[in-house]
Amino acid sequence: MRARLALLTLAIALAIPASAQAAYRDFRSPSGKLGCAFASAAETPPFVRCEWAGSDDEAVQVSERGRARLRRVTDSVRNPDAMVLRYGRSTRFRALRCRSRRSGITCRSTRSGHGFRVSVEKQELF
Repeated sequence: MRARLALLTLAIALAIPASAQAAYRDFRSPSGKLGCAFASAAETPPFVRCEWAGSDDEAVQVSERGRARLRRVTDSVRNPDAMVLRYGRSTRFRALRCRSRRSGITCRSTRSGHGFRVSVEKQELF
């Protein structure tokens, strides 16, 4: 319930500018232990954020042009109803690409080369 409410809150916040450029798309790992979302709005550059089971209000995030970073969050993008990104598959949102593997999800910006690898056990920024 908390995840759905947070997801709805984030979606509404992104939709407020009512811009044709606003977008939000979430996905999850096949195990459901990892959840991610691509988002952008008129005043927010495109970014991808991922969380893991037991993340304790932490997430990893990278934008198209910035470095990856660990963030403190008060909402959640882990959505049990999100699209499943099967192992070995990738998904793309503008200059951001994420790939799912049994070992976790790797997301990177094709513009900057920065990104992250996330699993329940380990989070690595590059």
